[in-house]
Amino acid sequence: MPESSPANFALDARREIREHGLVVDALLAADPDGPVFGFNLACAYPFPAPAARHYRPIAERLAALDPAVYVYPARETHVTIVTFVSFRLHERLGLERLAHLRSLINPVRDMIRPLLEGPAFKLVLGPPVLTRKAAILPISDATGAIARIRQTVRTALAADKALHTELVRGGLNAPDIVHSTIMRFKSEPRNLAKFLADFDEVAAAAEPFTLAIDELLLTTETKPYMRAGEVIHRFPLAAPSGRRILKFGKKGLS
Repeated sequence: MPESSPANFALDARREIREHGLVVDALLAADPDGPVFGFNLACAYPFPAPAARHYRPIAERLAALDPAVYVYPARETHVTIVTFVSFRLHERLGLERLAHLRSLINPVRDMIRPLLEGPAFKLVLGPPVLTRKAAILPISDATGAIARIRQTVRTALAADKALHTELVRGGLNAPDIVHSTIMRFKSEPRNLAKFLADFDEVAAAAEPFTLAIDELLLTTETKPYMRAGEVIHRFPLAAPSGRRILKFGKKGLS
C-alpha cells in the first residue's frame, strides 16, 4: 500500500473525528502498566537531545489540553518502522508463550542485519496531527529511506515462510505513513469542540524539527506504548561521508 501524504492524512483524520468522535485507549484507561510483549524495528528511541528540546514544549502544551490525554514523555518517544510482534495482541502472557515470542527475536535480527547497511538519513517532524485514536507527528522522509527499509524487510520475511507465518500470527505490520505517535486518550475529552480548537492552536504554533538517524534499533516493548522497553540490538548506519545510494534489490538494500 502506498504511503499517504501528511496533508491528505490530516484531512481524512479530522473528518473521521467529526463523524465518529475520538477513541479511548482501553489499556491506558484500565491497565497502563500491565505487562505486554512486542518487538519492533525502530529509530530515534528516544528522540535525541536536540530533537527532545523541540518536542518538550509541544508535549507540555498538549498535556495541558484536557485530563483525558496521555502525552508521551520524551523518554518514550520513537519512530516505529516495522512491528514484528504487536504488544496489543500479547497482554499478561504465560511464560511458555512469552518464551516462544522471545525466541523469534534472534532469527529476525539475523535476517535483517545484512539488509540495514544503508547511509544515515534525516527525518523532519511536522506539527502534530490528530486522529481518532492518537496525536502523531507526521514525518517527511526526503530520501525515502524508511519506505525502502520497510519494503526490503517485508520481502525478506516473506521468503522465510515459517518465520513469516509466526510473525503474522503475532501481529506483523508496517504503518502506511512515516510518523511518531505522541498522544493517546485515557478517557473522552470533556468538550470535544473546545478540545479540537485548542489542539489546533497547539499545532499551529509548533515548528517542524529534525531527527538525524544514524542507527536503526531492534526494541522490545514490555509496557504499552514504550512505557517500558529496551534496545536489544543496534544497526549502525554509514556516516554521510560514506554515503551510498539506497536501492531495493534481490538482496535488500545496497
